[in-house]
Amino acid sequence: MEDSDWQDFADYSEKYYKDHNYKKHEDLSANSPNLKLLWTKIKELLIITASKTVPSSYRPSNETHLKPKSLTKCYSDLKKLNTILLQFRTKYLTRALWPDIIVWLKHVTVVQHIIKEHQLNPINFPALLTATNVYDVKKQLLKIYKLVYQKARLEQRLIEHKQIQNHIQLRCQNYDEDLTKMIVLILNQPK
Repeated sequence: MEDSDWQDFADYSEKYYKDHNYKKHEDLSANSPNLKLLWTKIKELLIITASKTVPSSYRPSNETHLKPKSLTKCYSDLKKLNTILLQFRTKYLTRALWPDIIVWLKHVTVVQHIIKEHQLNPINFPALLTATNVYDVKKQLLKIYKLVYQKARLEQRLIEHKQIQNHIQLRCQNYDEDLTKMIVLILNQPK
């Protein structure tokens, strides 16, 4: 960063400090909760200031790659399904405490969206939960959960396989071009 960039950083952080009344935190007593609060506020100030004023940021090429969107979508959908399935626990069903019609219709919408998103076979859920159909609905929800879970596991394995293949290719390339570099990488020793 240039000197002018650092000045912009300082000016913006000072403005943010004043606009968000950070002065009130200066008189806090020295204890663990207050220290945690101060660090959180400092981190917030630095991140926001950097995002507004730093022109560009560089990351090393060996930085770990983020998970693909399809995998994170699977995890998100599993969390939604788990939340719904918690309302179908046996202890609730034996007491006839399943979701009412309003909540159930919201759940059906979420589940149908998940089915469509993951290209699963369509399932028709009843509009109203009763003692005769609630256990069948639970089985269907569990089946959907297991399918999405298996999809997530397969995608995770595919990512791992691609990473392994990439590292094998890198080792082969280093073996052909620079034997010393290959040995250093195998031993995880920096030069």
